[in-house]
Amino acid sequence: MTIPGQACGCGEEQIPWMLARFGLLGAGALVLGTLVVMLLAGWGLATVVWLVRRRRSDPGGEAADGLRAFDWSDGESGDRHHGG
Repeated sequence: MTIPGQACGCGEEQIPWMLARFGLLGAGALVLGTLVVMLLAGWGLATVVWLVRRRRSDPGGEAADGLRAFDWSDGESGDRHHGG
């Protein structure tokens, strides 16, 4: 016989420890907080990489050109995979 307001004890081993310790809202807040921290860390890392690449780029703009000088007519044919 169970006392009203208490769990029967039949599934307490099945409840994850975080949910049991912090409750539903606490566990949700912890998961969302972790996602926000990971998002901010990613933005921070991307900003650092962008700043480093910007600082290392040539003031003349040659490094910023990237693939602008690339041309498919440099001896490459788009048909080489089709037996051409």
